[in-house]
Amino acid sequence: MIGYFGDVIFETSDRRICTFNNMKRTISASYSEHNRYKKKSEREFEGPKNQSVSFKMKFVAGHGVRPWNMVHEITLYCEQGKVCPFVIGGHKVGGGKWTIDSIDEDYREVWNRGELVSVEISVSATEYH
Repeated sequence: MIGYFGDVIFETSDRRICTFNNMKRTISASYSEHNRYKKKSEREFEGPKNQSVSFKMKFVAGHGVRPWNMVHEITLYCEQGKVCPFVIGGHKVGGGKWTIDSIDEDYREVWNRGELVSVEISVSATEYH
């Protein structure tokens, strides 16, 4: 097992491939700007901002996953505001709890009668406290 996001387990084996790629993580802080007469402004550290991540996942029917089911599950996380743990290699990412902000779907291969064979999704998520 590589890790997990909620109930979605990232793994590669001879039976199943379900993982992510192109993960980008943004970490930032918040500052107040205080103007001073005839001087440069002074910055005051207010605290860290919630981290954000984006990554891509590709679901292929021949790799032991059901693309429709995987996309549906992740869509529900987004639309229901589900708070999920995010762990990679046994380490919590950020504070460990995340919400999905958006999903972009790219239907790569759809067969007769609408059978989804291959789909790539882009996920954007934000740390939740």
